[in-house]
Amino acid sequence: MINDLILIIAILIINIFFFRVFIKLFLKLKIYDEPDFLRKIHITNVPLVGGMIFILNIFLYLLTKIFLIEISFFNGFREIVSFLLGAILVFLVGLYDDRYSLKPNTKLILIAIIVATSVNISETFQVNYINFLFYENTIYLNNFGIIFTIFCFLVFLNAFNMMDGINGLSVTYFLICLIYLVLLNNNLNFFLFLLLPAVIFLFFNFQNKVFLGDSGSLLLGFILSCIFIKFHNEDYIYADQIVLLMIIPGIDMLRVAINRILKKQHPFKADQSHLHHLILKKYSPKVSYIVIITLIGITALMSQIFTSKFINLSQIIVILIIYFTYININKSK
Repeated sequence: MINDLILIIAILIINIFFFRVFIKLFLKLKIYDEPDFLRKIHITNVPLVGGMIFILNIFLYLLTKIFLIEISFFNGFREIVSFLLGAILVFLVGLYDDRYSLKPNTKLILIAIIVATSVNISETFQVNYINFLFYENTIYLNNFGIIFTIFCFLVFLNAFNMMDGINGLSVTYFLICLIYLVLLNNNLNFFLFLLLPAVIFLFFNFQNKVFLGDSGSLLLGFILSCIFIKFHNEDYIYADQIVLLMIIPGIDMLRVAINRILKKQHPFKADQSHLHHLILKKYSPKVSYIVIITLIGITALMSQIFTSKFINLSQIIVILIIYFTYININKSK
């Protein structure tokens, strides 16, 4: 207990130091988000430090694992290499995009190559079969496992990236997913290196002092994807639980991407057609944030509390009905 408390205090102190240092450094390096008063309504340059903070915390965890922590979150060297290589490369692609801007197709191809390389190192992060809570039989993907895995990563990374539209939304969503996963696994040490930086990030983010940037949103999407798949393969979580947690950013990304394609636009071109943007047209950013996070939080909580086989499937259906009803109401006005 005392050791855990010391670890928590140490992580907090180190991360506050990280934020202070990298806020200044990223402003000097011009890795920041400039206001355009259209899509971006902040009034000053905001450093995109999110990715740097979280990648440093991954390294911190690995250092403490070597010297202090006996129980590892990862099973073996190949699993560590697979996760770490993917995380670093995804972060670097995002960081380059934050500074110089990558074309959407280039970024998509790079991410696909990184994911394919990473998951081939360790089967822990491959989706080779699917288990649903409401369906007793296991669905085996056989030769399609790697392709389906890459597809899942790309969908969720882009969905998470597109969710990063108003302060606090994507990182609070990240926190909800982490807390849900912590309740399924007792290895708290690893999660502390993600939970605590996320809380500190929100403190600065709500003050418009830091943003995630593509380096942060892509990295957090990659981290969650890896943990979801790892926990599914280790029988901690069912596929319908993962779909439930991912349904709002996932369906929003798919809807927006399809609409853009129908308009002969690039599916990942930035615009203001996401769910949080639609809510923003009538309400404040605070209301938009509260509505989306409350919906995600309540469904996650109900999934943990109720033991019915169909609790996740029924909630997914309800969310889809609410989502498309709201979208159609907005279209008709």
